[in-house]
Amino acid sequence: MRLGDAAAPMIPSRELFMSVESERGDAFVVTPERAQAPTNSRAFSANAAGELSPSALGALLEGLPNAALVFSADGTLQAMNRAARAFAIVDALAPITSQRVDVVLARVSDVAIPLYHRVRQGERLSAETHFSVELERWLDVHVTPMPAAMLLVTIADMTDREMQRARLVRVERELEALLSLSASSVRIADAHGRIVRTNEIAAAEHDDASPATLRALWERDQPHHLDEDIAIPFASTIAMRALAGLTVRRETATVRRNANREPRVIESSAMPIVDESRAVIGAVIIERDVTASQFLERTLDQEVLRSAELESLVLTEADRIEQIVEERARALAKREEATSRDRRLSAIGQLAAGVMHDVNNALNPIMAAAYLLRHHAESPDAVRDYADRIKKAAETGAATASRVGRFIRQEPLHPGTDELLDLSALVDEVLELTEPMRQRRASERPEVTVTRDYDDDARIRGLSGEIREALFNLVANSMDAMPAGGTLSVRTGVEFGDAIVTVADDGVGMTDEVRERAFEPFFTTKGAGGSGLGLAEVYGIARRHRGSVTISSAPGAGAAVTMRFPLDLSRSVAAVVEEPDAKTDPKHILVVEDHEDGREFLRRLLRAAGHTVDAVGSCAEARERLASPSALLYHVMLTDVGLPDGSGWDLVTYVRTRFPALRVGVITGWEPMVSGDDALGAEFVMRKPLRAAELLSYIAGRKLPAQPK
Repeated sequence: MRLGDAAAPMIPSRELFMSVESERGDAFVVTPERAQAPTNSRAFSANAAGELSPSALGALLEGLPNAALVFSADGTLQAMNRAARAFAIVDALAPITSQRVDVVLARVSDVAIPLYHRVRQGERLSAETHFSVELERWLDVHVTPMPAAMLLVTIADMTDREMQRARLVRVERELEALLSLSASSVRIADAHGRIVRTNEIAAAEHDDASPATLRALWERDQPHHLDEDIAIPFASTIAMRALAGLTVRRETATVRRNANREPRVIESSAMPIVDESRAVIGAVIIERDVTASQFLERTLDQEVLRSAELESLVLTEADRIEQIVEERARALAKREEATSRDRRLSAIGQLAAGVMHDVNNALNPIMAAAYLLRHHAESPDAVRDYADRIKKAAETGAATASRVGRFIRQEPLHPGTDELLDLSALVDEVLELTEPMRQRRASERPEVTVTRDYDDDARIRGLSGEIREALFNLVANSMDAMPAGGTLSVRTGVEFGDAIVTVADDGVGMTDEVRERAFEPFFTTKGAGGSGLGLAEVYGIARRHRGSVTISSAPGAGAAVTMRFPLDLSRSVAAVVEEPDAKTDPKHILVVEDHEDGREFLRRLLRAAGHTVDAVGSCAEARERLASPSALLYHVMLTDVGLPDGSGWDLVTYVRTRFPALRVGVITGWEPMVSGDDALGAEFVMRKPLRAAELLSYIAGRKLPAQPK
């Protein structure tokens, strides 16, 4: 059944008119919406009983701006306007009076239905605003009782209003946060000069109540220009200029705000607030107290002026001061140079004195044996005895020179001259060698016991002879430091990627002064019983093996000496090359030696062993001999390093390039200073003074160095 059907119930027009008041002659306004409906609507008609037909009621509802629906007492729909279609669910094919409220208002059931039932039960609730979850809109719902127990439901979409309200709330909160966070005082005034808002800093600037207007603020502050101390008129304040549409930034002035009315310096900025039409509707005034910074600025200006005056005085003295500094610097440099020279001369003198002492001790038996040799030349036994004594004395002198050389030069070892060593095995060998010393000592003094703590991973690359010599010196020193007996502790291990060996005792210990000088050559605390080269040699050996040595000691608490070497991660120890038993075949040998006596000695020594020898004294003579046809007959070349026209190592390179089959040996009076390629170029390197048996063994090929793996 549609609106206007004959079977639809009639609504009493008299009662409806009682709820409608005439506002103009051509319209009706329904309370409470006060929606207008034209009086000349054709659909509006009343019968003689004063009742409105549904079609007339529908026409009346069309005059309302919002969605409107009328329900009867039993909850059936009686009429609705077109605007209600956005919210109502109506079956267009069924009679309108058959549509129930719970179906019609199903889309807004979470908002309208509860309010409908509450009003139906007699509550005086005319309107509420709710958010419809289904429609995701804010709805303003009115439920108004009507005559004949009917209810008028109007629905208005208030989403835009609520979003605007939410935006206003958010803006208000953001403004409140900005005002609270500001380190300056902030005031907001309207177009009439009323202060409508302040932050906490602005509110606390005056002892009593804050001024309510810009004029009151001006009267209280009494602002003056900072530079001229002239009062600022009210119309010229930055607040009034902002209300006039100007933007003012960082102007300074003095004000009097506290109880003492002391002047304070403030820095002010102001900006007008405009509406959409660019009309000024207010202003924002920001002020910051800069009294302290102004004081610092004035103080700084005064200091700058004072500094300028001082600078002018300093400039007049600059040349003289610079001259004095240069003179003192030259004098200091001369003094430091003299001090350094004295230290060097003192060290050289100390070293020379020690060397002279040991060399003289070695030369003394040589000279005595040489004298006795001349007087007992007819006695073969005496000659052999004196020759042996001369040999031993010469070896002692050579050992002294070698030890001093190793300490002074401290060149690192080069590839091809070292081997893989087990520190624990070397320590055991040294302890076995010193066992007779401990046994002899036990018969005269309290016993020294030995403890061992080994780590099988303590492996390094180096020269076994030098490491043994260093360990021997450390063990001997520790035994000497325990005259009343004690414990000698030896430990090997791995720390922080290094292999270490520590020799410790619980003997007399060292003072700080002795410990600092312990590594100096010829420094000894043993008097005539010590050479002073033991720890110096240990230091030199450690440096040659790219390691270090440290001492930890205190008087009466013993001493511990630790040598630290780069750890070798390979797991196999180089095999020792056995000396084969072979006959000495005659060789054709070229000797290059610039020292005449040394050259003659080598010639006679080698000839006595059955070899053929050609001897020259320079690199040029050696190349000339090698360029001759007889060069193909040479089996071995022996060369010195320091030659008058070049280095013996250059000669080694020359031979390796031209005559790869020719064996080469190097003889030098210094510690060998060679690169890895040079070391591999020579088959063997010997240091003067030569040991005849060792040289002949090398010539015969029976004592070749072990090759590293």
